[in-house]
Amino acid sequence: MAILVNSPPLFYMTVAVFATLAASRLQAWLAVRGLRFERAVPPSVSIGEVVTVETIVWSDRKIRRPLVTVEDVLPESMKIADRTPALPVAPAFDQPIKTRFSFRPMRRGRYHWKNLQVRGTDALGLVTMDKTYVADPVELTVYPVPLPVAIEIRPTTGWGTSDIESGLVRGSGIETRGIREYAYGDPLRHVHWRSSARTGRLMVKEFDTGSGLSLAFVLQRSLGSDVGPTGGSTFEATCGHALFLATKYAEAGAMVWFPGLESPDAALAHPDARTRAVRDILTDVQATSGTPVSQHVSQEHFREGTTVVVFLSVQDPGLPAALLGLGPIRKVCLVYDCNEFEKGAKARSAVEPAYLNQLEATGTEVMLMPNVEAAL
Repeated sequence: MAILVNSPPLFYMTVAVFATLAASRLQAWLAVRGLRFERAVPPSVSIGEVVTVETIVWSDRKIRRPLVTVEDVLPESMKIADRTPALPVAPAFDQPIKTRFSFRPMRRGRYHWKNLQVRGTDALGLVTMDKTYVADPVELTVYPVPLPVAIEIRPTTGWGTSDIESGLVRGSGIETRGIREYAYGDPLRHVHWRSSARTGRLMVKEFDTGSGLSLAFVLQRSLGSDVGPTGGSTFEATCGHALFLATKYAEAGAMVWFPGLESPDAALAHPDARTRAVRDILTDVQATSGTPVSQHVSQEHFREGTTVVVFLSVQDPGLPAALLGLGPIRKVCLVYDCNEFEKGAKARSAVEPAYLNQLEATGTEVMLMPNVEAAL
């Protein structure tokens, strides 16, 4: 245009603009290249806790860089909230610069990521460039949060007075009669760890009266049984309630195990190790099984004296028959109302009166569970 109108000033001005844009583009392109990264992430947190990620940035080139922004590409499945922007930094050669950001993970699980996205501009801020880097992978474990719930699971009838039910902890204020080898149903609180280590067998303190409580927590983890939003669904509530109840009863001396997710002998571990194992189980389990909960119940062999606790949200037509087939074993069903977690839920909620009647007809004690908001 400058040539057509024979305007040298316009020509020089146009050339200067294009040269400026080219130089800005080159500077933005160089700003996001030749970088190295090192990240520090906490190994584990609970749902909703703040995670702070620190990133150290090095420049491999002796150039002056404008400010760049470094952001981690987090897994979409983690579902985060309250993410803060990373502070812009200007990396220099052989001079590490630290930046950080934070977020709150809202879904339990184990997450891995390695990609970072670097965004840089020229000194004038005219051109923006992005580049994705693959750094050393990092791992974050997000544990479920124990959701307190006011229910009491009574021991199987026929075992006499239970320490947990009566509030009396055997061994506290009661004379010890002796030490013997562990028998199924003995509370883990009474394990004599010193004798167990010396003999190589699990040994327990023996008392004159009292009995223990053995709980088998069966989770409904079939496809379609997880109803509601991420972080507030029926299965997330199940994991939170199960963690609270398992910890509560295990600390009181009960045996707690999860059929289909571990062997019964896992309940014999030291109480501290047992608490960690239960937390890991409820971190990893997902509602993706192709097997209905009724099949998990019917295929498992429950020893006499066990109380079977089924966590249920969606109707399983075969469950009443499976529970009836357990015979004299005590059965408890903790039921969630799908409609409280998702309005207009398509799944058939297990709280329908006709279905509850079928469960109760098998001798099962049915308890209605609160939704996540009510539990919190």
